[in-house]
Amino acid sequence: MSKERVYTVDLADVYSADGFHQEIIKSVPVPTHYGKNLDALNDALTSIYKPTKIIFKNTDTIEVALPKFMISLRKMCKGVQESNPNVKIEL
Repeated sequence: MSKERVYTVDLADVYSADGFHQEIIKSVPVPTHYGKNLDALNDALTSIYKPTKIIFKNTDTIEVALPKFMISLRKMCKGVQESNPNVKIEL
């Protein structure tokens, strides 16, 4: 059994969707052609085949700045975890 990989995405200074995706690119190994939107993130996360945990921390700022985006992110994360047992997400 392979060891779980853990990636932390720090959203402390993120105020925009673009800033969120820049943080994803820095923190999580996504394809070079990553489309910088939630559909592209969904595709990247559902394609993971090794045990992986992704931790989103310091979400207070983005929760206030982009509440609808965060609702969509939560739904997307739930769907990823339901369809890919290799991925666990803390948000």
